[in-house]
Amino acid sequence: MKEKFIRKDLLEVMAAAGMESHKARKAIDQIIEAMGAALAAGKVIELRGLGTLEPRERKPLARRNPRTMAPVTVPARKVVFFRACGKLKKAINGEADQGV
Repeated sequence: MKEKFIRKDLLEVMAAAGMESHKARKAIDQIIEAMGAALAAGKVIELRGLGTLEPRERKPLARRNPRTMAPVTVPARKVVFFRACGKLKKAINGEADQGV
């Protein structure tokens, strides 16, 4: 399994930058809450140097239950689409400009 960078790791980075842990935790919680509310309201979130988060609507799909072969309709739903910026793509691929 791939190694994960989780909220705890982000808190450690903020603490190393001099922020008190309880303030860092509150800040991260508020940022996540604000981003979730913005996406739920249909807004696009653009984070320069990271990428763009965009809510998208998926159409309903006609599928089949593999056991019974009965037709099943998968309802329409909203998903969050992430598009990485150029700097992030280069950093992930190990290219020269790693200014992320």
